[in-house]
This record gives sequence, C-alpha cells and structure tokens, in this order.
Amino acid sequence: MLTVCQSDMVNALGRSQNTITTRVRGLEYSHGQNGARLYRLADVLPTIKPKERQHVPALFELADDDGEELWVGDNAVPRARRLEGWLKGGQVERLFGARVAFTNALAASVQSSVLFEHLEALRLKLILTDPVLKWTVLGDGDALPPFEQWAVPYAITNARYENLNEKEAA
Repeated sequence: MLTVCQSDMVNALGRSQNTITTRVRGLEYSHGQNGARLYRLADVLPTIKPKERQHVPALFELADDDGEELWVGDNAVPRARRLEGWLKGGQVERLFGARVAFTNALAASVQSSVLFEHLEALRLKLILTDPVLKWTVLGDGDALPPFEQWAVPYAITNARYENLNEKEAA
C-alpha cells in the first residue's frame, strides 16, 4: 500500500502544515517512524484541490510502498467512491479500462463463479489498489498488474459482503 505522511504532503503540494492537517482530519492512518501519521495515498488524493493537481506525481514519488498491493483495507466502498469522484477525464477512462480487464480476467478463471457475487464491490474497490491507482491517476502503464494472474488473488483478498447502496455519513 502506498502511504504518505503530512510532511510529504507539505513538500509535494507546497501547502502549510496547518492546511494539510486540516485536510487529512478524519482520515484513517497508521503510525510510522517517530510517530508520524501515515495516510493511504488513495485516501489523500481526494483532498487535493484542482489547482494542486500538477503536484500529484510528486506525491506519488514521495509515497512509501509497503509491498501490499492486493488488500484495499476496511471501509473501502466509501473510500473508493470518494476517490472515483475526484478523478477527471482520462483518469476515468483508464479506470474503466482497468475494470474491464479485471472483469475479463476474473471471468476466465475457474474460481470466478463464487467470486462473481462480489463483482460490483470488487470493481468499485479496484481503484484502491496501488497498481490500478498508478495507472488511473498517472497513466503509468508499467504499473498495471498481469490481470490474468492477479484478478483472483485480489478478488479472494477483498471479497466480502458490503452494502453498496448505503449513504455515506456526513
């Protein structure tokens, strides 16, 4: 999972510590070295304003990668919807293409019948995985996983019953 700390956001976006602290208030975090709060990059992106979008590649460069690319974490549906709402133009098209490739790969697997009952949620949460996030946001084609081998492990890792129609709490 790609994570950033508040100082990474300050450095990449050129905003004050107070501004960044206000933006990430309420986001889930884990603790890094020296007590630094580590936020999932996928959760931070929707806090970035339109005029700051040119700094997004710098934020990806500063992000730490823990090597976990399959598990998207808890509370994933509202997080994915928030991120998807932040996407613009070509990013939306790239996400659609990744979802199609994932669905095709899952359909081609012998394990797919059981996993297909979770398909809508799995397709929604796909944006929260590091490879698809890099492809969608940055257009980094090298980041895309080989869906033929990747789709089933991703689906098994993230398949769970979730209410897709529940309104997000304000």
